[in-house]
Parts: sequence; C-alpha cells; structure tokens
Amino acid sequence: MQKTKETKIGLLQFAPVLGDINTNIQKIDAMLQDCHDVDIMVLPELASSGYNFASREEAFNCSETLHQSRFINFLTEKARSMNTWFVSGINEREGNLLYNSAVLMGPDRIEGLYRKIHLFNREKLFFETGNRGMPVFETPFGTIGILICFDWMFPEAWRLMALKGAQLICHPSNLVLPYCQNAMPGYALTNRIFTATTNRVSQERDLTFTGQSVLVNPEGKFLLKAGKREEELLTININLEDANNKRMTPFNDAFDDRQSNLYELSLKEDHQTMKREKKILRKKIKRQKNRYNEDELKTIGQDAMAQLEELPEFQRAKTIFIYWSLPDEVPTHELIEKYRRQKKIILPRVVGDHLELREYSGIESLETGHSYGIQEPTGMVFTDLESIDLAVVPGLAFTKNGERLGRGGGYYDRTLPFLARAFKVGVAFPFQIISRIPTDDHDERMDKVIAARSN
Repeated sequence: MQKTKETKIGLLQFAPVLGDINTNIQKIDAMLQDCHDVDIMVLPELASSGYNFASREEAFNCSETLHQSRFINFLTEKARSMNTWFVSGINEREGNLLYNSAVLMGPDRIEGLYRKIHLFNREKLFFETGNRGMPVFETPFGTIGILICFDWMFPEAWRLMALKGAQLICHPSNLVLPYCQNAMPGYALTNRIFTATTNRVSQERDLTFTGQSVLVNPEGKFLLKAGKREEELLTININLEDANNKRMTPFNDAFDDRQSNLYELSLKEDHQTMKREKKILRKKIKRQKNRYNEDELKTIGQDAMAQLEELPEFQRAKTIFIYWSLPDEVPTHELIEKYRRQKKIILPRVVGDHLELREYSGIESLETGHSYGIQEPTGMVFTDLESIDLAVVPGLAFTKNGERLGRGGGYYDRTLPFLARAFKVGVAFPFQIISRIPTDDHDERMDKVIAARSN
C-alpha cells in the first residue's frame, strides 16, 4: 500500500453505557460531528457494550457477531463517510463464545481483528482467551498493531509486534489500575514505536476508570494526554516513519544490538532451576485451590466432564484410561459409573514408582492405596495397552498447548509413553490453566486440555 508521510491520529475518550449499544453509537457519533481529516481514530475497549458485567448472561446479551452487528455497521458507515480508519473495542460473539475484541475498520470493510489474550480479573468469567495471535496490519498510513488494556502488562507483546514491523500500536482500554499510562513511554522508547492508548472515563458499578488517554512517540514523549474524567477527542499529526528509525547512537541500534540468543530461558539445561520453578508453581496452585471447598470444586469440575463427554475422541473410544478422582481433583466418579458398561474403563494403581493399569469393575472393587490416599482398582492387570483409545489425565496445572505439571511423582510421565494409540486429554479447573510450565525431555504433552468454565 502507498504510505503517506503525515498521519492524523485521534483518541476518542468517552464513557460507554453498560449494555446499551444504541446509546453508545449515538455518543460516539455526536463526538465525531466536528472531527475532520483524521486518518486513524482509536476508541476504548468494549466501546460497544460497556465493561463491568454482573454475569456472563449480561455480557452475552449485549454482544454481537462481526457480520450481524449494529456497532460494526455504524463504524463502517463512519469510516466511509469520514474517510477514516477506526480501531475500536467490541464485545464479540462467535457461536456461544465471547471475546473481548478490537476491530481495525477501513472505509470498505473490517481490515483486522485482534482478540484480547491477557484477560484481567473478572473478564475470565465471561470471555475466552484470544485465539488469533498477535498480528500486525498494513494500512495506507503504515503498519498497525493492536493490544487491549491489560495486555499492557506484558512487555513481550509490545516487543513482538515491534519486531513484526508495527510502527503504531493502538491500545483500546478500560483501565482501572493507575499504572499503565506511566508505562507507555517505556514501551514506546524501548521499541522505538508510537503507542496510542484510548481509555474510557466515569464509574460503572464498583469500578472507576482512570481516563488519561495518551499518545506517545518513539522517544518516549507524551504527544497527547487526556484528562481523568472528561469525555474528549484529541488529535495530532505524526510521522509514522519515525518508528522505522531504531538508531540510538551512531554505534547503537535498538534492535540490531539485541543478543536474543542470551534471552531465552533454557530450563532443560538447568535441572535445579526447573525443579525450583515447579515447586513454586505447585504451591501457587495449592493456594488457589484452597479458596474452594470440596463441593465448590465438584460443581466447577462437572463442566470439564461435560466437555469431555462431547469430545469426538471420547464418543468413539472403546477403552479409556482414566483416574479415580481425589476430592481436590476434577471429579470423574459419576462419568466412570455412567459409562463403565458401555466402555472398558482402566484405572491406575501405584506400584513402586510406576502405574499399574487394572480394569475397573465397580466401586466395591476399589481400595485405598498408599500414595495420596487414592482409591485404586483391585481387578485384573490390564496389559493390552495398544487398545487404549483415550487417556484422561489429572494434573496440578496445564498450559493450553498441552504442557502438564503433576504432583511430582512422575507416574503419568512414565506411563503415558506406552499408550501409543491413546488420545491424551488433560482436565483442569480454570485456575489450573497457566501460561508456562518448565518442561524436560521426559515430560509428556497432552493432545488436548479441557478447562472447566467458571459459573
């Protein structure tokens, strides 16, 4: 695309009305009446719906799909009539799932979509973690990246987009913590890019938003800064090509001088570091689990079992290796009893430092084992491991890409390699899904991880 030298950026700071898409459209439209010649206009996070939902049902009722959306239709019309590109937060629905999203809207159509990856606080009760990565988008003005609100906390996100060529990162926000605006000069300077954070204002239920939308240049200087409480629209002309200059001194380049080979965590080479990190993670998960009583965990965990039943791999499976759950694990007892006459159920028994597999023949055949007080099978040893179609595996923590943290005994890591045909599924409570688990060569990866959804 042909890129122009001067680009006029706008920050539209306002107070969306919770759950009222039409009113929010009217407020934005009124604020744009006297706005002319803006090239890129950045609106706040969830500008279509407001933010502080009382329930997932409330969030769902004011969500829209991208292709049947009053809000998108409005942005399309404004982009065309104003010859302006918009970046705006939207409460996006896809099927039965909700995403805290932001669209890049050109005069003709949606040019880009980003779904928020780092969900903040109670957002995890309503929205799915973004599943479209961190793309950058080409526009007539330059290369644009998009992050949303709490994404600000993670410097890797800003660096990744800058390395992909982003000259401007647009940052729709609903900030309540007082830190972000002061952090923006650091991100802009260390990546030598422009950052445009558009925040909202006012109070919504028990949350007060901090306003102070900011535009920062590649030298870390504030070019625009809005007030804390006012609804306002600020604009300024910038040269996005300034973000192409990564030179700091005649001998230093912010990107060329990076020693990226030294920055990667090589935990496989440091066994003691890995053990220490795993120990810290186990303590952290235990603290989170202790916030719930046994009945609450069972209620939450039943959702994971319902999702498991819907898996095609589960429905096709004739022989299933599964665990008999402890009170603090995702509950399996009802599922096992429901299917034990339709499918062959195989349970583990701890023998030394290995798991011995035995066929389940009913609750009366279980006895309390010596490890962790687990109820273990007493039936015949099962040796036809090739026939196992599905393995359902517990854990203290998982990542979404299948990494697993166990209790530390290594029983499953020694057993799962023998289940060559089995589709391996980890099941977890929501708080057991984390971003990274240090792994070693012997650590087994799941084919799929199912996380219970919070009620």
